[in-house]
Amino acid sequence: METVRIEKLCLKNFKNVHYGSFTMPSFLKKDFFSADILGIYGQNGSGKTAVIDAFNILQKIMSGEHLNEGSSNLINVESNDASIELGFSVGKDLYRYTLLFGKNDDKGKLKSELLEVRKKKEDGEGYERERAVLGYDYTEHEIRPESVFRKIVRANKKLELDLLVSARMAEKNESSFLFSPDGAYEILIGLPEEFRESISKPVEEIRSYAETNLIVFSTRDAGMDSNLMLNLTYRKEEKGELVKGNIPLSLKRPSVISMEDKKLLENMVKEMNTVLSAIVPHLVLGVYNAGEELTGEGKKGYLVEIVSLKNGKAIPLRYESEGIIKIISITNVLLCVYNNPSVCLIIDEFDASVFEYLLGELISIFSKGAKGQMIFTSHNLRILEMIDKDSVIFSTSNPDNRYIRLTNIKSTNNLRDVYIRSILLGGTKENIYEETDSQEIGLALRRAWRDGKE
Repeated sequence: METVRIEKLCLKNFKNVHYGSFTMPSFLKKDFFSADILGIYGQNGSGKTAVIDAFNILQKIMSGEHLNEGSSNLINVESNDASIELGFSVGKDLYRYTLLFGKNDDKGKLKSELLEVRKKKEDGEGYERERAVLGYDYTEHEIRPESVFRKIVRANKKLELDLLVSARMAEKNESSFLFSPDGAYEILIGLPEEFRESISKPVEEIRSYAETNLIVFSTRDAGMDSNLMLNLTYRKEEKGELVKGNIPLSLKRPSVISMEDKKLLENMVKEMNTVLSAIVPHLVLGVYNAGEELTGEGKKGYLVEIVSLKNGKAIPLRYESEGIIKIISITNVLLCVYNNPSVCLIIDEFDASVFEYLLGELISIFSKGAKGQMIFTSHNLRILEMIDKDSVIFSTSNPDNRYIRLTNIKSTNNLRDVYIRSILLGGTKENIYEETDSQEIGLALRRAWRDGKE
């Protein structure tokens, strides 16, 4: 497999972002395989979580899944459609995938998708002019560009009907024409040899990346949810291929899992303990075996529970702090990001429930030594003292230009101080904080209390 790395993201009419784009630090520096960490900071409601939601849609669509329920609600209220544009490298070449979707009840409706490429020149100096690889217009029912479609058909006339039928299936199922088995995915990766390098290989590489190496954590996914469930995400090799998945475990009581998942869980805990004991002193996990029970499929299952081991005693994980549980839930993924250049972790509110000093140390370690990529949102300003200025973008109060980097930052400047000073005094090309009036807030609190009594 080729190494895939995210280059940039551009959003249009997505949630409260009329327009917003940013480029990853390694591509700014043209050091494409350096540690690549990007933090997103800004006022509440200024477009930080929009980035997480956009990657969530991309991950699902490029993995061949359907549009999320509720996708219509992610389109800006002033618009009828939204677009997400993802730039990334596959090996030496640069690709751009653009997805346009519109409103259709709650689920949303795909309107078009297009994959484009800029090939690295043979002399290694620069890139060729961008050209379209393949795409589909769901509104006009057309495979685009027409020239590529006709070239495929000339090579094998039978493929014309196959591709047109698969396109209609993708329409019906609200899934990707390029990446979904409901669409043309299996046809595209089986195209004649002359299309192997130009179409089949990149489509296969991108889908494989989305399935196994692009990991998106919303605030609901990291840590435990409201039902006291812990989802441990993993990547493993199965029959020579990488597979990504998760093991859902109840924190209320032992969970029933298969023998295969039990072995996987025990290996994960062993790996995590090596890291956890360095992050949280004296923290050691174990897998408590509570017996056997049939699974929902009528197969032999095992009742297991993750516990923390203290002075030789097993303590159920639910009695640990929320911060500890969050760190445990993402440790296996952090391990992958640190050691694999193709893995990218997207995580919302990385700082939630995590001790400020530890958070700063983790980010510092990853910004210096991680091989993979990580994009996170945060409110904790400690990180700004531990990270390079190019590794931070700030959301603004301008919906037409949502994401910026602070400029004219000297190496001796403290980015945290510069950010706070910019909030108080301005001076940035866009307003990064929509000012609130503390006196007005106090009056509003009094007024609401009085109105409630009346």
